[in-house]
Amino acid sequence: MRTLSIAVALVATFLFSSPAWASLPYYNADMGYTIWLPKSWNEASQDSLDAFQQALGPWPVPGMTPHWQAGYVNPHGERTCRLLVEVKPGRRMLDSDISNFNRFMVRSLIRSLRERVPLPGDPVTVFKDAAYFHDKKTLRIETEVVRGGETVLGLAYIVYTRKGMLAFTAFVDPADRKSLQIVDKAVLSLYLDDRLRY
Repeated sequence: MRTLSIAVALVATFLFSSPAWASLPYYNADMGYTIWLPKSWNEASQDSLDAFQQALGPWPVPGMTPHWQAGYVNPHGERTCRLLVEVKPGRRMLDSDISNFNRFMVRSLIRSLRERVPLPGDPVTVFKDAAYFHDKKTLRIETEVVRGGETVLGLAYIVYTRKGMLAFTAFVDPADRKSLQIVDKAVLSLYLDDRLRY
């Protein structure tokens, strides 16, 4: 009886502890990755990607203007969460190159935000945090974006691969901790094809 209780507890923990475990894989053959997201999420249409491109404006780091090539949305949630993806082609970087590039990215972002004088109506972006996950070869940058009285968290991930980088960007309501956890877990457990895996 005790063994059965333990087994039931383990199954319940597996099913209900994390949304990423009860998720669907989305495979993008062109970009070479598989990402797991909850069943309520959908792939974004090209029209949606174009609309996001126009609405969100350029990436605040010089030379990193995005061109979304894939995206995912949660249309059924109380707060819509978007996850956008693009490829930055290049070569495989050495660890020292990655370290230098990470420092450049963070310093450039902080400097550009400090020096930028927004026009009335422009979004105001504030740097919050940056972390590098060495085992995942992923840089995570968190910003806070305020536009028209509405605040969202901007999450940027740079995943280093053999052939350059995959850049993921998400916009999450600060109060929506569940979506924040979903996006973090999804990007940090990303599966890359052999041709891209670092």
